[in-house]
Amino acid sequence: LDGANPLLSSTIPATRDLLSLAISNIQTFERFIALHIPQMEDGNNFGVTVQMMVAKFLKETREELTKKLESIPSYYSNRADAVDKLGLPKTSSSQTKTESKTDSAGGKDGDESKTSTTVTKEEKEANGSKTDIHRSKAVLAIDVQCYASLYSTINLLLTDYVTVLDNVEKNEEKLKAPKGAGGSGFGGGGGMMY
Repeated sequence: LDGANPLLSSTIPATRDLLSLAISNIQTFERFIALHIPQMEDGNNFGVTVQMMVAKFLKETREELTKKLESIPSYYSNRADAVDKLGLPKTSSSQTKTESKTDSAGGKDGDESKTSTTVTKEEKEANGSKTDIHRSKAVLAIDVQCYASLYSTINLLLTDYVTVLDNVEKNEEKLKAPKGAGGSGFGGGGGMMY
């Protein structure tokens, strides 16, 4: 129980990387929309409204995924606390090495060099208490909860990705040129970025 969970050891970094990539991609869409917002003027603002609605959805999605990403490290501290409470036997070791060297020249026996090395090793073992079954189950529950949370996060990520792409695709023309082909914005309504 005090070793790393092998399944979570590979799943956590993979989930973290996917979340980071999704957040980065959403920020790219947000930047694209921000650069295609036309100059403010009266009338004909339906396309700008579409841009603002999609931008709002992107921001909310990015914030939700960022919260998921930020919650990942709490698993490690929660698990470490639970393992500490198991009362498992602990062994600590230390090693001290002392070396001294003495050189003397011109004595009755000629030049002389002496080296002395002392190595001290110390091991301490603290016997743990009998492991409470409830504490063992608590560690297992933390692992299972983390796995379920990661599984849910990946499903949420998939749903969010598909929804973001659907929103962008359905509103592509209004996102590129909110005031029509002659409207203004960065690039004058140039092509989409994907």
